[in-house]
Amino acid sequence: MKSIAFLLLALSFSNSASAASCCGGGFAFPALIMGDDKAQLTSSLSYAQVTDDVLANKKWIKRDDGNHSQTLKLEAATLLSDTVQTGISVPVITRTIAHESSTGLGDIGLTLGHETLPEKSYSRWKPKGLTFLQVIAPTSPSIYDAMNTLASDSRGRGFFSVGGGVALVKIFGRYDANASLELHKSFARDFSSPANGGTITATPGFGHGWSIGGGWNKGDWRLGTSFTGLYEDAVEISGAQNSKGSAQKNVTWSAMANYMMGMESAWTLSYADQTLFGAPENTPLSKTVTISYQTRWQR
Repeated sequence: MKSIAFLLLALSFSNSASAASCCGGGFAFPALIMGDDKAQLTSSLSYAQVTDDVLANKKWIKRDDGNHSQTLKLEAATLLSDTVQTGISVPVITRTIAHESSTGLGDIGLTLGHETLPEKSYSRWKPKGLTFLQVIAPTSPSIYDAMNTLASDSRGRGFFSVGGGVALVKIFGRYDANASLELHKSFARDFSSPANGGTITATPGFGHGWSIGGGWNKGDWRLGTSFTGLYEDAVEISGAQNSKGSAQKNVTWSAMANYMMGMESAWTLSYADQTLFGAPENTPLSKTVTISYQTRWQR
């Protein structure tokens, strides 16, 4: 019973931790091997609808321009040793705004993880914990170099980012809990496009993210919920244009259902909403439905 619950929790953590990332809007948590497996492969398909924009002065504006996206994401992770793992995340995004549509690669993520708090013996309170390093590569256009009129080809942030953090999970009978925290730094880049009127230098800063969640397990099923927060420092623009920018923040609430098809595969259906909680600033807000399938290879 506990092994099935732990596998469901590990899958749910992977889905809830990345729920806040939409249309290249932020630094996504990595998909880590949280169970006792040697490798895992996760494929997910999501549909996101941007329903609101929140300005830097916290004013809300409803969106009715048909701004939506579909994301097919493949995530793989494998052990390098008993405690060290590596992983990769590759998204392919189709984004539509009004009459414009664009399909292509999103930003790719590479991860190195370490089982810093192993669960070698029973403890009523001690969680299992992994620390990780992650690099996000700007492998897709961003808002700074998009060529389409409405920037529908903007599928990423546009910056190299390096971050690190910790992920914790714990089972209490039929119930479980998970939490994570990460800090990252993004690096300045030059962009050239007709929309900029020449070359600009975009200088981002630091950012951080967090998540906390829990669930209830019965047999092969798990029902859970989570909250995920994101903060990004302002991006300063200089060159052909000049702007101090504004910080970005939002909170995503998610609900999910997981179903185990044996010890090596599982399905997840989740819903994520950025319009319900927190005090968002300078950010688009979306509602997202995701279905995912994960295959694991046991040690």
